[in-house]
Amino acid sequence: MTRDNPSLQTAAAHLLYQMKRSGVDHLLANPGTDFPSIIEALSADAQSGAMPKALAIHHENVAVGMAHGYHLVSGKMAAVMVHVNVGLANCTMGALNAAASQVPMLLMSGRSPITETGRHGSRQTPIHWGQEMFNQASLVQEATKWTYELRYPEQAATVVQRAVSIAQAAPPAPVYVSLPREVLAEPVAHELAPPVVHEAWGTPPNPQALEQAAKALAQAQRVVVVVQRTPATGHVAQLAELLSETAWGAVEFWPTANALATDHPSHLGFEPAAVLSQADAILTIGAMVPWTPLEAAPPQAHVVALGLDPLDEGIPYKGFRANLNLRADPNLAVPALRAALRPLLDEQAVAKRRQWLATTRQAQRQGVQQALDEAERGVMTPAFVSHVLADEAGVEAALFAELGPVPGAMDLSRHGQLHWTPLSGGLGWGLPAALGAKLAQPERTVVAAVGDGSYLFANPSACHQVAASHDLPVLTVVFNNGRWQAVKRATLSMYPSGEASALAPMPLTALGPPPDYCAVARAHGAYAEQVAQPSALREAIGRALHEVQHNRRQALLDVLLP
Repeated sequence: MTRDNPSLQTAAAHLLYQMKRSGVDHLLANPGTDFPSIIEALSADAQSGAMPKALAIHHENVAVGMAHGYHLVSGKMAAVMVHVNVGLANCTMGALNAAASQVPMLLMSGRSPITETGRHGSRQTPIHWGQEMFNQASLVQEATKWTYELRYPEQAATVVQRAVSIAQAAPPAPVYVSLPREVLAEPVAHELAPPVVHEAWGTPPNPQALEQAAKALAQAQRVVVVVQRTPATGHVAQLAELLSETAWGAVEFWPTANALATDHPSHLGFEPAAVLSQADAILTIGAMVPWTPLEAAPPQAHVVALGLDPLDEGIPYKGFRANLNLRADPNLAVPALRAALRPLLDEQAVAKRRQWLATTRQAQRQGVQQALDEAERGVMTPAFVSHVLADEAGVEAALFAELGPVPGAMDLSRHGQLHWTPLSGGLGWGLPAALGAKLAQPERTVVAAVGDGSYLFANPSACHQVAASHDLPVLTVVFNNGRWQAVKRATLSMYPSGEASALAPMPLTALGPPPDYCAVARAHGAYAEQVAQPSALREAIGRALHEVQHNRRQALLDVLLP
């Protein structure tokens, strides 16, 4: 309620009340001059718990990344509110990441006041002219599935309810609402209507299409499943059981969350090229990019594409062939497919596939072991760091990996342990996402394993300050090789014997003299340590985890790589 007139509430208050009633428990905010009515409404009802818990986040990119990670571990969506067009511009990269990962999010920004005089909230500072745009929503339009500008105060609750429902409807994605300052300040005379819960039911598979898929896959001699974008937490109902019964292989290629334990007999790692070349049928689950054609182009394989949006209709060009596109919720389609396959399985073919799985897994383990053996010779390899980190963090930890770790070197015992770089590749995602996961599950151990370039992109000072301000102790492990390795790798793939290959450092790939990452973290109260020798790594991770788990203190390890 407003202090000026206790019988009225503002549009800002209705907006906040409806967020909570729609299941949004956290509002991640980076405020500006458009926020006075939001702040006043929060202040007037600070203790009832009827509004989302509002947290001040020190950079917009951090806020959006946090909402992304929050959803990945909890399955719930968070709200992000930022300052007009300049704040929204800083959100764009994070919104692109969330859209590519099919993560729902309520994204809001203020709008520069429309009026110059005559309204409560009219323009009062020069930036209110400088920040106006013809189409503010255009900054995030291609990263959102729905946008709207609040026009009248009585719309506030309905707009929020509609936004949350659309964001969570399949396929989930961010939505955006623009909030003019004058509208937020206006009173709403009517009471909030009873909340309407819009259930987002999953889409079941078409029975005829499912039968067609089951017959085609049952007739194949060697089926490989490519898993990419999974439902939140990585849970795909009965996927492990389906693979066990069929002896199909499975590759998790850039997974939003791992869906399988790596010790599952069907798990064939995280790179599809070598495995798909041996397949005569492929089932993709949530895969925008099931393979990269330059590296793996199965010429004769029968392809069934399963997912919430198997055609990825928001992508302008995508040439991956599929014999059958099966639009369905994987949590409904996989159990149905398992039931349809049971009477069609050939036990002799299943036995042959089990032998192939065992042989392929053995070869993969030998390759990983070779990388780990380098540590015995004093070489700190990314594979070794990844292996030890996953081992020390434990089965209950959530690992957010961004362009540094080697997933194939990690032993994962359950789904939802590993979250990989979004397909959109907006760097600076890993550490903010880890903070969001910690906000959603405060007692869980959360690790951000990031390259040094990714760490710099994350606005690390803002991230560490958020961790300190809101009691979100995460462990950050920086894979520090002093360069943008992905850029170097891409250059060498196109010009393996070119001029750049002979230069050290390669142009535009070196990060220059490294800053003292430990000092950056310590400035915000973190425990920090640099590790240069493989023999010292395990104990250093143990010390850092002790600080995070027992002293509730954020920690950073700067791991030096060749």
